[in-house]
Amino acid sequence: MAEATVTARGEAVVPGKPDEGIWVIEVSSLDTSPDAALGDVGERSKELDGLLDELGVAREKRSSTGVSVREEFDYADGKQVHRGYRAQNILTVRLADATIAGRMIEGSVARAKASVRGPTWWIAPDNPARIEACRQAAAEAKRKAEAYAEALGLRLDAVAEIRDSAGNPAIPRPGAGAIALRAMAETTVEVDPGELNVEAQVDVTFSLESGG
Repeated sequence: MAEATVTARGEAVVPGKPDEGIWVIEVSSLDTSPDAALGDVGERSKELDGLLDELGVAREKRSSTGVSVREEFDYADGKQVHRGYRAQNILTVRLADATIAGRMIEGSVARAKASVRGPTWWIAPDNPARIEACRQAAAEAKRKAEAYAEALGLRLDAVAEIRDSAGNPAIPRPGAGAIALRAMAETTVEVDPGELNVEAQVDVTFSLESGG
């Protein structure tokens, strides 16, 4: 006879502070020749590197897709019009310290004439909020299983299986968790990471024994 078991799902949502913000900085130039466009992008990229060095952003926290160049066209009166050559350098920057993000944005625009997109907030696997969400989800699964067993006149025995079934582990929290980029003064930007909702979902199977 097969051993009796019960499976219960536990879920939990815990707010947590992001560990890093991920930013995309693009240096782009349109000129009449590829060399001119690339030269402009190269010089402004050096300015960007200098800024990041000044802000203390480690080299391993920067990743570049490399410099690209392509012809660019427009259409006028149904005809293709050659505009020139577009060179680009796209850099991804990971910042653990959100307080320097405003200076990075301002400096990127002012010194490198770059465009900045972001941030995308990231929570590390070892973030305390993730651990707490897992703990709460497992506790809820046990409470549910105990309720099912008690209703059937049984008791929980050993854990037979644990299966992590979480979906999206970090979802922006409405309100306080929304990304906030605020112009505090004419040339000052404040970046507030707020909080993210960290979700955990687990299916736990328990063996059952007769109640007594």
